[in-house]
Amino acid sequence: MSEPSRFDVISANVYLGPAGILTQGNTWYVKPASGNDGNTGKSPSRAVKTLAKALSLATANQNDVIFLFAESNTASATTDYQSATLTWNKDLTHLIGVGAPSAISQRARIAQLSTATSVSPLVNVTASGCLFKNVSIFHGVDNAASLIALQVTGQRNAFEDMHIAGMGHATQVAAGGTSLKINGGAENVFRRCVIGLDTIARDASTEGELWLDGAATRTVFEDCLFTAFISAAGYEHVVLEDATAIDRYVMFKNCTFYSVSANYATPQDQIFELKATLTQGLILLDDSRFMTDDDSCVWQTTAEGHIRNTRPATAADGVGGLGETLA
Repeated sequence: MSEPSRFDVISANVYLGPAGILTQGNTWYVKPASGNDGNTGKSPSRAVKTLAKALSLATANQNDVIFLFAESNTASATTDYQSATLTWNKDLTHLIGVGAPSAISQRARIAQLSTATSVSPLVNVTASGCLFKNVSIFHGVDNAASLIALQVTGQRNAFEDMHIAGMGHATQVAAGGTSLKINGGAENVFRRCVIGLDTIARDASTEGELWLDGAATRTVFEDCLFTAFISAAGYEHVVLEDATAIDRYVMFKNCTFYSVSANYATPQDQIFELKATLTQGLILLDDSRFMTDDDSCVWQTTAEGHIRNTRPATAADGVGGLGETLA
């Protein structure tokens, strides 16, 4: 067995533990522009071309690490394009983007092939115990059946410094369209992620940037930005599908919900849509806030008692909203 390269040591130290602690698994390298799926994938010079190939080489439950390389600032030269759903189905298998840790549209990137259809979700995380870091997921195609950018059904996964951008084409702004759907996934955490985008106008038909369903349990968002360009007051950032959409809690710690409209013409009604009165779970807001085009927005228009907010309500709003306009 060969000694780990300097790159392996540095990468493992930075992403998977303190200095001196390395993964017991293998590292795999993906270069969408210059890689070849006929390569071994075991070094940067022998990188494979696709994440699907690298994932097929990885061993579950060994903390294998897959590195996705940005090779250019041009999206077409640094993106792993999918013609079908990329199902991440191996537990304890991690994905790290190699490139500048920008907050928006990291160049280590996953997107749908423009000629593909009915790719929904684009990425489906069914595995548990995985780390995803410094990767952007962009879902923008002229296809009404490609609706969900990222779906998570697995447990105890961590998503850090990612941009999860769904509905990147006007055709995708429809019922079932969303950037992130958590469907029964439990105890997942999202840190410093940007969820949504502000280039394609959203209306009230979508499931927002975050869609919760299937008793999603103990989900935590920390220091995340939910962003949207809206064309209808009835758009909501977060949609809870039914009375049992969450379980225990979904927590937003120091998160910002931001929306903007053309010419400041569309005030947003509410941030959360509860399609039915919750029978389980709470929405916990810990030092979070929303910023919209005027100060009429509230967290939820119907006060059902399921939102707990550490910030006080504004004087004009009795349901826990915060949307003050400063001159």
